[in-house]
This record gives sequence, structure tokens and C-alpha cells, in this order.
Amino acid sequence: MPDPFASALDAIFMAPGSEAAEHTSIFGKLTSGVRIIRSRNDQMARLGDAPIITGSHLIEVRKSQLPELREGDTIIVGQIGENDIFTPVEELVLTGEPVGDTENLTWTIGAEPVDASR
Repeated sequence: MPDPFASALDAIFMAPGSEAAEHTSIFGKLTSGVRIIRSRNDQMARLGDAPIITGSHLIEVRKSQLPELREGDTIIVGQIGENDIFTPVEELVLTGEPVGDTENLTWTIGAEPVDASR
């Protein structure tokens, strides 16, 4: 019998709000056909008495698709078009250490847009 948590997670990662992506490890290994869920949360930090609000990017990805993530890996977010062709739209670099969920089914990790002018 299939794992009900994994089946529910598959449905979530194929639902609206998820995005097609490709992952490239810091060692150059490419993984295609990845689905991610991206969020942009504001975080508040303090500098002395002054509050500073900064934006943060978080990516959630299934461990079944990417069993290992490292800081410095890249994610290319894109769209699937005609004939299932992947078209890149945005490149992100992973930041920090990945954190697993309670059921050990997903990773959550920080990400920052890559400056296209570099």
C-alpha cells in the first residue's frame, strides 16, 4: 500500500502554486523534472533599537526527487511548454542548510536570485 503522506505530497507538488524546476548540485549533477513550492516571507531582525524587515526566499522540495541538497546548489525555475519542453525563467542559488520536515518527506531551504548581470 502506498504511503498516504507521500501520495498527498505528490498532489500538493503538482497543484497550482508549485513550479517546474531543474536542480544542479555544486558538483555539476543535473536533476530535471523537479517540482518546488516557493515562498517569500518577510523576516524581522533588529539592529540596535531599530527593526529591520527583510525579504527571504524559501524553497520546499520533495526528498524523493532530491535526496541531497547543499548550500551553493542552483535551482532553475521554469515553465513546461508544448511537447513537455522546459523553458528556464529564473535562477536561484540555495543558501543555508536544508531542514527536513517531521515525516522526512520534504526539504526546506533558503534561496536567493542569481544576479543575471554576473
